[in-house]
Amino acid sequence: MSEFDEEFKRFLRRMRELERRTREYIEDEIRRVAEEIRSEIESVERMLSPSWSHNGYLRPLYSIRDEGSNYVLYIDLPRVDEGTIDVKFLGNKVLIRARLKEETRFSEWSGRGGEVRFNEYREVIELPFTIEPSKVKVITKKRVVKVIIPKE
Repeated sequence: MSEFDEEFKRFLRRMRELERRTREYIEDEIRRVAEEIRSEIESVERMLSPSWSHNGYLRPLYSIRDEGSNYVLYIDLPRVDEGTIDVKFLGNKVLIRARLKEETRFSEWSGRGGEVRFNEYREVIELPFTIEPSKVKVITKKRVVKVIIPKE
């Protein structure tokens, strides 16, 4: 085989390798962008979904902050009976449930012309990482729950 043929074969191998790497990069970028879009859509859906249910519960407001070595989840629970606050962890989910001090009623909120009654808060907050429950610290003060989740 001539030197030209060998050089041409090396050139083709380099081109195939470049094509493979380019394809992998594009596929990874498409997956990353698709995940970002999915996450944004879920965020918008959460914002647009009702913060209450006809089944008698409210969804609390919450925020998540990156505070360096920890993620901190703040959950606002006005009018709650602090002794009933229950926070559980399952994989990457935080489950919150708490009873109101007294039943709250709103007329004409139901969209059915009736009255809606609320007895408790319920929410499932899905985080982008798995939670190790034994390392989490939960602090309740003045009807605000602060969940401190250490970064691994």
